[in-house]
Amino acid sequence: MTTMLQSDIQISPEVREQAVSFVVNGETLRGILCLPASGKARAGLIFTHGWSGNRHGPAGMLCSLARSFAVGGVASLRFDFRGRGESDGDGLNATLTTMADDLVAATAYFCEHTQLSRPWYLGLCSGGNVTIGTLNRLPQAQGLIMLSVYPFSDGDAFGRDMHRTLHYVKVYWHKACRGETWRRLFQGDVHLKQVGNVLFGHLLKRGANKRKEGEGAKDANASAGKDAGAAGAARVKGQVAKAAAAESRLQGKDAPKKHLAKLRADLPGLMFYGTADPDAPAAMTYFGDYIRENKLPMRIEVLEGANHNFSSQAWLDAIARQALEFMNK
Repeated sequence: MTTMLQSDIQISPEVREQAVSFVVNGETLRGILCLPASGKARAGLIFTHGWSGNRHGPAGMLCSLARSFAVGGVASLRFDFRGRGESDGDGLNATLTTMADDLVAATAYFCEHTQLSRPWYLGLCSGGNVTIGTLNRLPQAQGLIMLSVYPFSDGDAFGRDMHRTLHYVKVYWHKACRGETWRRLFQGDVHLKQVGNVLFGHLLKRGANKRKEGEGAKDANASAGKDAGAAGAARVKGQVAKAAAAESRLQGKDAPKKHLAKLRADLPGLMFYGTADPDAPAAMTYFGDYIRENKLPMRIEVLEGANHNFSSQAWLDAIARQALEFMNK
Protein backbone atom coordinates (compact mmCIF):
# COMPACT_ATOMS: atom_id res chain seq x y z
CA MET A 1 0.00 0.00 0.00
CA THR A 2 1.45 3.37 -1.04
CA THR A 3 1.11 6.32 1.34
CA MET A 4 0.77 9.70 -0.33
CA LEU A 5 2.34 12.65 1.47
CA GLN A 6 0.13 15.70 1.89
CA SER A 7 1.21 18.79 -0.01
CA ASP A 8 -0.96 21.10 2.10
CA ILE A 9 -1.20 20.65 5.85
CA GLN A 10 -2.58 22.54 8.83
CA ILE A 11 0.36 22.79 11.26
CA SER A 12 -1.62 24.50 14.01
CA PRO A 13 -4.81 26.57 14.31
CA GLU A 14 -2.76 29.60 13.15
CA VAL A 15 -0.37 28.07 10.60
CA ARG A 16 -0.74 26.25 7.28
CA GLU A 17 2.07 24.96 5.07
CA GLN A 18 2.25 23.97 1.40
CA ALA A 19 4.96 22.01 -0.40
CA VAL A 20 5.90 23.94 -3.55
CA SER A 21 8.37 23.77 -6.41
CA PHE A 22 9.65 25.99 -9.22
CA VAL A 23 12.20 25.60 -12.00
CA VAL A 24 15.49 27.47 -12.50
CA ASN A 25 17.55 26.77 -15.63
CA GLY A 26 15.89 23.38 -16.09
CA GLU A 27 16.36 22.22 -12.48
CA THR A 28 13.57 21.98 -9.91
CA LEU A 29 13.83 23.75 -6.59
CA ARG A 30 11.61 22.65 -3.73
CA GLY A 31 10.40 24.55 -0.73
CA ILE A 32 7.63 25.29 1.75
CA LEU A 33 5.14 28.13 1.74
CA CYS A 34 4.26 28.92 5.34
CA LEU A 35 1.00 30.85 5.60
CA PRO A 36 -1.32 32.29 8.23
CA ALA A 37 -4.21 29.83 8.47
CA SER A 38 -6.63 32.72 8.04
CA GLY A 39 -5.26 33.22 4.54
CA LYS A 40 -4.70 36.92 5.23
CA ALA A 41 -1.01 37.80 5.27
CA ARG A 42 0.00 41.38 5.97
CA ALA A 43 3.60 40.90 4.80
CA GLY A 44 5.88 38.39 3.07
CA LEU A 45 9.29 36.97 3.90
CA ILE A 46 11.76 34.82 1.92
CA PHE A 47 14.39 32.75 3.75
CA THR A 48 17.92 32.09 2.49
CA HIS A 49 19.77 29.31 4.29
CA GLY A 50 23.52 28.99 4.81
CA TRP A 51 26.02 27.57 2.31
CA SER A 52 26.09 24.01 3.65
CA GLY A 53 22.53 23.95 5.02
CA ASN A 54 19.00 23.53 3.74
CA ARG A 55 15.62 25.22 4.08
CA HIS A 56 15.07 23.88 7.61
CA GLY A 57 18.19 25.52 9.04
CA PRO A 58 20.30 24.00 11.84
CA ALA A 59 18.04 21.98 14.19
CA GLY A 60 15.02 23.29 12.27
CA MET A 61 15.56 26.90 13.34
CA LEU A 62 14.26 28.40 10.06
CA CYS A 63 11.19 26.18 10.20
CA SER A 64 10.50 27.38 13.75
CA LEU A 65 10.95 31.02 12.76
CA ALA A 66 8.70 30.68 9.71
CA ARG A 67 5.87 29.35 11.84
CA SER A 68 6.31 32.11 14.40
CA PHE A 69 6.12 34.67 11.58
CA ALA A 70 2.96 33.01 10.25
CA VAL A 71 1.33 33.33 13.69
CA GLY A 72 2.24 37.02 13.44
CA GLY A 73 0.50 37.32 10.07
CA VAL A 74 3.58 37.04 7.82
CA ALA A 75 3.64 34.55 4.93
CA SER A 76 7.02 33.09 4.04
CA LEU A 77 8.89 30.87 1.61
CA ARG A 78 11.83 28.76 2.69
CA PHE A 79 13.45 26.81 -0.14
CA ASP A 80 16.50 24.66 -0.84
CA PHE A 81 19.11 26.20 -3.11
CA ARG A 82 20.12 23.97 -6.01
CA GLY A 83 22.30 21.11 -4.84
CA ARG A 84 20.92 21.39 -1.31
CA GLY A 85 18.14 19.57 0.52
CA GLU A 86 15.43 18.29 -1.82
CA SER A 87 16.23 20.57 -4.76
CA ASP A 88 17.79 19.28 -7.96
CA GLY A 89 21.40 19.96 -8.82
CA ASP A 90 24.91 19.05 -7.76
CA GLY A 91 26.12 20.85 -4.65
CA LEU A 92 29.67 20.98 -6.01
CA ASN A 93 28.39 23.00 -8.97
CA ALA A 94 26.78 25.64 -6.78
CA THR A 95 28.24 29.15 -6.70
CA LEU A 96 27.07 32.50 -5.42
CA THR A 97 25.92 33.21 -8.97
CA THR A 98 23.65 30.15 -9.11
CA MET A 99 22.35 30.94 -5.62
CA ALA A 100 21.51 34.47 -6.76
CA ASP A 101 19.61 33.02 -9.74
CA ASP A 102 17.72 30.75 -7.35
CA LEU A 103 16.80 33.65 -5.07
CA VAL A 104 15.50 35.79 -7.96
CA ALA A 105 13.35 32.88 -9.17
CA ALA A 106 12.11 32.19 -5.62
CA THR A 107 11.10 35.85 -5.29
CA ALA A 108 9.12 35.77 -8.54
CA TYR A 109 7.37 32.58 -7.47
CA PHE A 110 6.55 33.91 -4.00
CA CYS A 111 5.19 37.24 -5.23
CA GLU A 112 3.04 35.57 -7.89
CA HIS A 113 1.54 32.96 -5.57
CA THR A 114 0.95 35.15 -2.51
CA GLN A 115 0.11 38.48 -4.19
CA LEU A 116 2.67 40.07 -1.85
CA SER A 117 4.74 42.24 -4.15
CA ARG A 118 7.33 43.56 -1.67
CA PRO A 119 8.84 40.74 0.38
CA TRP A 120 11.32 40.93 3.22
CA TYR A 121 14.35 38.63 3.25
CA LEU A 122 15.77 36.65 6.17
CA GLY A 123 19.29 35.35 5.60
CA LEU A 124 21.25 32.99 7.82
CA CYS A 125 25.06 33.20 7.74
CA SER A 126 26.24 33.06 4.09
CA GLY A 127 22.59 33.10 3.02
CA GLY A 128 22.58 36.69 4.24
CA ASN A 129 25.52 37.50 2.01
CA VAL A 130 23.74 35.90 -0.95
CA THR A 131 20.77 38.17 -0.29
CA ILE A 132 22.92 41.30 0.00
CA GLY A 133 24.82 40.36 -3.15
CA THR A 134 21.57 39.90 -5.09
CA LEU A 135 19.88 43.16 -4.05
CA ASN A 136 20.58 44.82 -7.40
CA ARG A 137 18.29 42.14 -8.89
CA LEU A 138 15.67 42.46 -6.15
CA PRO A 139 14.22 45.96 -6.55
CA GLN A 140 11.03 44.82 -4.79
CA ALA A 141 12.86 44.07 -1.52
CA GLN A 142 11.19 45.79 1.42
CA GLY A 143 13.75 45.01 4.13
CA LEU A 144 16.31 42.60 5.56
CA ILE A 145 16.57 40.39 8.63
CA MET A 146 20.11 38.99 8.94
CA LEU A 147 21.22 36.25 11.37
CA SER A 148 24.92 35.64 12.18
CA VAL A 149 26.14 37.06 8.88
CA TYR A 150 29.92 37.23 8.59
CA PRO A 151 31.97 39.64 6.45
CA PHE A 152 31.87 38.94 2.73
CA SER A 153 35.64 39.28 2.33
CA ASP A 154 38.53 37.75 4.21
CA GLY A 155 39.91 41.23 4.79
CA ASP A 156 39.19 41.05 8.51
CA ALA A 157 40.11 37.35 8.88
CA PHE A 158 42.93 38.02 11.35
CA GLY A 159 40.72 40.18 13.56
CA ARG A 160 37.99 37.56 13.44
CA ASP A 161 40.48 34.82 14.38
CA MET A 162 41.83 36.86 17.28
CA HIS A 163 38.31 37.40 18.61
CA ARG A 164 37.75 33.66 18.35
CA THR A 165 40.94 32.94 20.29
CA LEU A 166 40.04 35.44 23.04
CA HIS A 167 36.56 33.94 23.27
CA TYR A 168 37.90 30.42 23.86
CA VAL A 169 40.61 31.65 26.24
CA LYS A 170 37.82 33.07 28.39
CA VAL A 171 35.85 29.82 28.16
CA TYR A 172 38.82 27.67 29.14
CA TRP A 173 39.83 30.07 31.91
CA HIS A 174 36.43 29.58 33.56
CA LYS A 175 36.83 25.83 33.19
CA ALA A 176 40.33 25.96 34.70
CA CYS A 177 38.89 27.57 37.83
CA ARG A 178 36.80 24.48 38.52
CA GLY A 179 38.10 21.54 40.52
CA GLU A 180 36.20 19.12 38.29
CA THR A 181 38.35 20.20 35.32
CA TRP A 182 41.59 19.42 37.15
CA ARG A 183 40.25 16.05 38.28
CA ARG A 184 39.43 15.18 34.67
CA LEU A 185 42.88 16.39 33.55
CA PHE A 186 44.69 14.06 35.99
CA GLN A 187 42.42 11.19 34.91
CA GLY A 188 43.40 11.77 31.30
CA ASP A 189 39.94 12.89 30.17
CA VAL A 190 41.19 16.32 29.07
CA HIS A 191 43.49 16.38 26.04
CA LEU A 192 45.72 19.46 26.03
CA LYS A 193 46.52 19.00 22.33
CA GLN A 194 42.83 19.36 21.49
CA VAL A 195 42.58 22.44 23.70
CA GLY A 196 45.54 23.99 21.90
CA ASN A 197 43.96 23.23 18.53
CA VAL A 198 40.72 24.95 19.55
CA LEU A 199 42.62 28.01 20.79
CA PHE A 200 45.15 28.42 18.00
CA GLY A 201 44.33 25.99 15.18
CA HIS A 202 42.40 28.56 13.12
CA LEU A 203 45.36 30.97 13.32
CA LEU A 204 47.80 28.30 12.14
CA LYS A 205 45.53 27.37 9.23
CA ARG A 206 45.05 30.92 7.97
CA GLY A 207 47.79 30.68 5.35
CA ALA A 208 46.50 27.44 3.86
CA ASN A 209 42.90 28.66 3.86
CA LYS A 210 43.87 31.92 2.21
CA ARG A 211 45.67 30.06 -0.58
CA LYS A 212 42.57 27.92 -1.15
CA GLU A 213 40.32 30.95 -1.22
CA GLY A 214 42.65 32.66 -3.65
CA GLU A 215 42.42 29.70 -6.01
CA GLY A 216 38.65 29.70 -5.71
CA ALA A 217 38.38 33.44 -6.22
CA LYS A 218 39.85 33.25 -9.71
CA ASP A 219 37.14 30.93 -10.95
CA ALA A 220 34.39 32.56 -8.88
CA ASN A 221 35.15 36.04 -10.19
CA ALA A 222 35.17 34.71 -13.75
CA SER A 223 31.71 33.29 -13.12
CA ALA A 224 30.44 36.46 -11.46
CA GLY A 225 31.54 38.50 -14.45
CA LYS A 226 28.98 36.77 -16.68
CA ASP A 227 25.26 37.42 -16.84
CA ALA A 228 23.92 35.91 -13.62
CA GLY A 229 20.76 34.79 -15.37
CA ALA A 230 22.45 33.06 -18.30
CA ALA A 231 21.76 29.35 -18.57
CA GLY A 232 25.40 28.72 -19.35
CA ALA A 233 26.81 30.41 -16.23
CA ALA A 234 30.28 29.15 -15.39
CA ARG A 235 30.36 26.72 -12.48
CA VAL A 236 33.11 26.01 -9.98
CA LYS A 237 33.74 22.40 -9.10
CA GLY A 238 35.18 20.28 -6.30
CA GLN A 239 37.43 21.75 -3.68
CA VAL A 240 37.62 25.04 -5.55
CA ALA A 241 33.86 25.52 -5.08
CA LYS A 242 34.09 24.77 -1.39
CA ALA A 243 37.01 27.12 -0.87
CA ALA A 244 35.56 29.89 -3.02
CA ALA A 245 32.09 29.86 -1.56
CA ALA A 246 32.78 29.12 2.11
CA GLU A 247 31.01 31.92 3.95
CA SER A 248 31.03 33.91 0.69
CA ARG A 249 34.60 35.21 1.05
CA LEU A 250 35.40 35.68 -2.64
CA GLN A 251 36.74 38.98 -3.79
CA GLY A 252 39.70 39.98 -1.67
CA LYS A 253 40.37 43.27 0.03
CA ASP A 254 38.05 45.34 -2.21
CA ALA A 255 35.01 43.15 -1.51
CA PRO A 256 33.52 45.03 1.45
CA LYS A 257 32.89 48.27 -0.47
CA LYS A 258 31.70 46.55 -3.63
CA HIS A 259 29.51 44.05 -1.84
CA LEU A 260 27.91 46.29 0.78
CA ALA A 261 27.34 49.06 -1.75
CA LYS A 262 24.27 47.08 -2.82
CA LEU A 263 22.61 47.98 0.48
CA ARG A 264 20.21 50.87 -0.09
CA ALA A 265 19.31 53.92 1.96
CA ASP A 266 15.61 53.03 1.56
CA LEU A 267 16.08 49.43 2.71
CA PRO A 268 15.68 48.90 6.48
CA GLY A 269 17.56 46.03 8.08
CA LEU A 270 17.87 44.24 11.41
CA MET A 271 20.93 42.10 12.19
CA PHE A 272 21.19 39.58 15.03
CA TYR A 273 24.31 38.19 16.70
CA GLY A 274 24.91 36.16 19.87
CA THR A 275 27.51 36.85 22.54
CA ALA A 276 28.53 33.16 22.51
CA ASP A 277 29.42 33.32 18.81
CA PRO A 278 33.21 33.89 18.79
CA ASP A 279 33.12 35.43 15.30
CA ALA A 280 30.37 37.93 16.11
CA PRO A 281 32.55 40.86 17.36
CA ALA A 282 34.50 41.14 14.10
CA ALA A 283 31.30 40.84 12.06
CA MET A 284 29.52 43.51 14.11
CA THR A 285 32.47 45.87 13.67
CA TYR A 286 32.56 45.22 9.91
CA PHE A 287 28.87 45.83 9.31
CA GLY A 288 28.41 48.40 12.08
CA ASP A 289 31.11 50.69 10.71
CA TYR A 290 29.60 50.57 7.23
CA ILE A 291 26.08 51.21 8.53
CA ARG A 292 27.21 54.27 10.51
CA GLU A 293 29.43 55.68 7.77
CA ASN A 294 26.65 55.44 5.19
CA LYS A 295 23.78 56.30 7.56
CA LEU A 296 21.81 53.21 6.58
CA PRO A 297 18.45 52.44 8.25
CA MET A 298 19.85 49.28 9.81
CA ARG A 299 20.56 48.26 13.38
CA ILE A 300 22.33 45.41 15.15
CA GLU A 301 20.78 43.47 18.02
CA VAL A 302 22.83 41.29 20.36
CA LEU A 303 21.31 38.31 22.18
CA GLU A 304 23.06 37.53 25.45
CA GLY A 305 24.40 33.98 25.58
CA ALA A 306 23.22 33.05 22.09
CA ASN A 307 25.44 30.96 19.83
CA HIS A 308 25.88 31.13 16.05
CA ASN A 309 22.75 29.09 15.29
CA PHE A 310 20.55 30.49 18.10
CA SER A 311 19.89 26.94 19.29
CA SER A 312 17.55 27.85 22.16
CA GLN A 313 13.85 28.32 21.47
CA ALA A 314 13.96 31.37 23.73
CA TRP A 315 16.47 33.04 21.37
CA LEU A 316 14.36 32.17 18.32
CA ASP A 317 11.29 33.59 20.04
CA ALA A 318 13.22 36.80 20.76
CA ILE A 319 14.31 37.06 17.12
CA ALA A 320 10.77 36.53 15.85
CA ARG A 321 9.32 39.04 18.29
CA GLN A 322 11.86 41.79 17.54
CA ALA A 323 11.75 41.12 13.78
CA LEU A 324 7.94 41.37 13.70
CA GLU A 325 8.08 44.64 15.63
CA PHE A 326 10.72 45.95 13.23
CA MET A 327 8.66 44.94 10.18
CA ASN A 328 5.54 46.60 11.62
CA LYS A 329 7.36 49.92 11.74
